[in-house]
Amino acid sequence: MPKLFKARYVGFRSPLTAMLDHVDADFTLYEEVGEVSVETCKLIRKVFGRSYLTLDDLPGVLKLKLPGRDREVLMRALSGLKPDEKLKLERG
Repeated sequence: MPKLFKARYVGFRSPLTAMLDHVDADFTLYEEVGEVSVETCKLIRKVFGRSYLTLDDLPGVLKLKLPGRDREVLMRALSGLKPDEKLKLERG
């Protein structure tokens, strides 16, 4: 089953990297937040054209016809997102 991960970009600014418009120590943190069915994963990729969701995608997700449990998992995961985080779908 595809797994849902909350992804957050992390980096540290220094005076030199600020001048270069770059961030030191760039990396992404992933936290597993649930699983959805393969059908839901395919539908999200088809509708949104990518394998991640953001808070801006919430209205579109609400319009999708999803199995009950998948809808619950997605709503719980999306409600816990911060504006700079993504909900990433990956095969488990």
